Amino acid sequence: MGTTTTSTRTRRQRLAKPRYNGKRMPLSDFREWTPEDGFKYEWDNGILKTTSGMKNKERLIVSRLSRQFARTKAYQAGGELLPETDTLFAPVNKVRIPDLAFFTYEQLLQSEKGDEPIPAFVIEIISPTNTADESQTKLADYFSSDVQVVWEIFPKNKLVRVYTSLKAVTICTGDDVCSAAPAIADFTITPNQLFS
Repeated sequence: MGTTTTSTRTRRQRLAKPRYNGKRMPLSDFREWTPEDGFKYEWDNGILKTTSGMKNKERLIVSRLSRQFARTKAYQAGGELLPETDTLFAPVNKVRIPDLAFFTYEQLLQSEKGDEPIPAFVIEIISPTNTADESQTKLADYFSSDVQVVWEIFPKNKLVRVYTSLKAVTICTGDDVCSAAPAIADFTITPNQLFS
């Protein structure tokens, strides 16, 4: 009788509310902290904000992106397209958790030494719960921090928005080629490859 089933735990987690949303915390403490409430948090100028993790239905998209990235020179040189890694965007004083972020091998070595490199390429998978305001804020934060390319992937609509600045966007559908240049010159994929 003392055991809890997985489905019961899952129901409780869905009913739970994030305990630390809106709390203040210094960056040094945030870097060492592991929330016990089961939620993920980003750090925004000292304030904790909950963020949703990757959805079950997004795994295949991430797998297809990872396999395509493995064909690039950046991958051969030791770079990685990492999912959901805490990343300090120092120019805007925020720690964000992009769905995927590209780090060169040199940046991975810098991270090992405790530095906080900023990825040149970021991917966000947009779910129905994401608001337009949230997406615009993230885009502004990324480009203010010298990210070169941001992809917003919309699985429901089977399209990808490729941003090279806040004002320069290409909308890709069907067999349109989505490019990560100039961040990763040879990383391309079409929505048809991504969603089918």
